[in-house]
Amino acid sequence: MKKRVPDKFWFPWWPDKWIFGSVRIEFTPAERGIWVDMLSLASKDNGHIRANEETPYPLQQLSGMLIIPEKELDAAIKKFIKNKKLKKLKSGTLYVTTWKKYQFSKRHKRRVQEEIRRVIEKEMSAKKDIESKKKDPIVYNSTLNKNKINNNKKHKNKPMSSTFKNNIIFKWNELAQKHNLAAIEGIKSGSLREKYLRARSAEQGFNFTLLIDMIENSPFLLGKTKNPFFVFFDWIIKPTNYQKIIEGTYLDRESYQRFSGIIECVKEMEEKHKKNK
Repeated sequence: MKKRVPDKFWFPWWPDKWIFGSVRIEFTPAERGIWVDMLSLASKDNGHIRANEETPYPLQQLSGMLIIPEKELDAAIKKFIKNKKLKKLKSGTLYVTTWKKYQFSKRHKRRVQEEIRRVIEKEMSAKKDIESKKKDPIVYNSTLNKNKINNNKKHKNKPMSSTFKNNIIFKWNELAQKHNLAAIEGIKSGSLREKYLRARSAEQGFNFTLLIDMIENSPFLLGKTKNPFFVFFDWIIKPTNYQKIIEGTYLDRESYQRFSGIIECVKEMEEKHKKNK
């Protein structure tokens, strides 16, 4: 039997498929609610709904677990099978027919797990800092200032990896080729270009992919206005220009509304970063 994933606390959710897909047409609001319960249960066992590999859940047990009347649950399951949302296997267990189709790749899962790990570590570190501050505020502040100075020195002297540089070059040149902008050949060690890029990458919430996305949604930066201005790499990594792009200064009204949530998040992060300095 394949191992379950008892610590899995989320699964991919596709809003467009949920709002505009066949489930909304084929099922009643109550049945759609039951379907979400089915998906949640299936997420614990790679798309399967079962007590174990060869044993299905008894209807009474499933009804009690989901707090749904037996008759209502039984009718909904039969309808899910009829509409090919669920498949009843030979063992009598149930399987979500399109489960594999809507899961993330292993590579993406690893990325998400790594991000979750970083967030947890950050939260634990913050808790330790709070405890240290409570025990001895003077020692805490002194240590904090020393750590900041040491971290700044380390970051300033640490060479930028060729992988990081190549990734930045690739993303920029991909945008440049698409929109007829000036491409770059490289980022030389010790150059002013590297200095600016290093400074930006050290800023809270640095995200070059988001920066590219913002540029691609700005008619002004792509030279599509009455007095055309074509953005170039060294211009975007200068401190004031970078900040203006990330804050949505150069977006048109429609794009600004689409990015509004991200922009607010960026501003909040900047405010927190300023307070922590």
